[in-house]
Amino acid sequence: MHSSSDSLQDNVPSLIDATLDDLQRGLSQKHFTSVQLVQAYKARIAEVNSIFKAEKGARSMLHGLPFLLKDNIATLNRIEATSGSTVLLGTRPSVEAGVVKRLREAGAVILSTANLSEFAGFRHTNASTGWTSGSSTGSATSVGLGLTLAGLGTETVSSIVSPAEKSCVVGFKPTHGTLPTYGIIPVSHRQDMVGTIGRTVKDVAQILGVLVESSRYREKPDYAASCDGTDLVGVRIGVVLHPGKKIDPAKLDSFHEALALLKGAGAVIIDGLQLAGVQEYEALSQRMKDIVLETDFKASMDAYLLSLAKTPRRILTLQALVRAITNDPSEDIPARNVDVMQRALGTSTDAPDYTLMLQNEEYYSSSGGFEGTMDRHDCGVLIAPAGSLTLQTFASIGGNPVITVPMGIYPDGTKVEYNETRGGLVLVAPGIRFSLFLYGRKHRDPRLLRVAHAFEQLSAARKRARPYKLPESDLKDFIPETKTQRLKRGML
Repeated sequence: MHSSSDSLQDNVPSLIDATLDDLQRGLSQKHFTSVQLVQAYKARIAEVNSIFKAEKGARSMLHGLPFLLKDNIATLNRIEATSGSTVLLGTRPSVEAGVVKRLREAGAVILSTANLSEFAGFRHTNASTGWTSGSSTGSATSVGLGLTLAGLGTETVSSIVSPAEKSCVVGFKPTHGTLPTYGIIPVSHRQDMVGTIGRTVKDVAQILGVLVESSRYREKPDYAASCDGTDLVGVRIGVVLHPGKKIDPAKLDSFHEALALLKGAGAVIIDGLQLAGVQEYEALSQRMKDIVLETDFKASMDAYLLSLAKTPRRILTLQALVRAITNDPSEDIPARNVDVMQRALGTSTDAPDYTLMLQNEEYYSSSGGFEGTMDRHDCGVLIAPAGSLTLQTFASIGGNPVITVPMGIYPDGTKVEYNETRGGLVLVAPGIRFSLFLYGRKHRDPRLLRVAHAFEQLSAARKRARPYKLPESDLKDFIPETKTQRLKRGML
């Protein structure tokens, strides 16, 4: 004869095979309770965790840590990459982005995607007042508010470093080609780059070290090792200015303080440098400045859309994409236009102006740009007191690494300035943060990180700049107190 406990256990399914119906039936018939079920699952998790840790250990320093992805970085799970557009909902890539693959291998937790200016700013000319100086806005804002440890963004021109400045965090675009860009909804196959946004220079350096494929190097760079101390003895740093660009007095004062800190750390400062090609570039018509990226956008987007494994609306070309956006009421036509995309549709890789501008860019990426300036003045790093679209364009064309580090805050009494071309967005006002912009030689990212880390440690500007409003939930709220802790607080 079987005991009642034996017969009761006969009605309990094994968790390896249990279905929803099995568990619902067991609960309703009181064969077990919800508490017992949760205890059993937690015990199984603990067993697996102990086995995994004993045999494998943590996969990397990113194991178990949360990340947000910019919404143009594709995954193969339920997280869709739409580049901020409703018309790409339901699409599925044929491959997962290379950086996502590396995050998974490292054991990182992908929380979700972060919003961006639609198609990385390559849709319309009348963006809303939500514009925050570049398209990796959601990634930067999320890090700034402590919604994630770090975020991955993409940059064609300024799209990582400028939003990071607005959110008072560190934005790092490494040398072009350091990280894979396949699986990214593109702007330009030649200039797009994946980068990291984090709380500190060391954070972004450590993350890059995990994401970089070792097989690409004979000796993989140790990015994190650059973030050790503040000694800059003998490091030559050039100050590059954008001719004619007005710098706010408060920002200029903070920049002079930054120079003093760098000098105090032993750096040699070479003042008053300019990129040789800047004046020639700025004399070009806007059409010539835009033609390469707009031509690239058409070719790159056509290739990406054609590669999709699933596209419910049969959007296989840029032309089909424009048509879908125009016909979708949720895309807010005509309040937000598709002028940039329309211009891209009219481009051709055979156009003489496109060929001419590619030739010009060879100069801007070499002797006329950052590399040439650093060669002529024997500098390893160039710094600037403010973000300049022209300087950012040259860094993008040249593939140079760029990093922004919080530098200061506009003080009380600062006159408010508005961006009239972006719906009246406030640009300058008391409490708004700004950053130091640092540029490095291609494939010399560790040197750039060394200078950025030293400045960050010496200035501690980020700690002085706190968001005016923050979420109240914090990690301690989710960690139950022990009996001893409750006794200490007089609760028992």
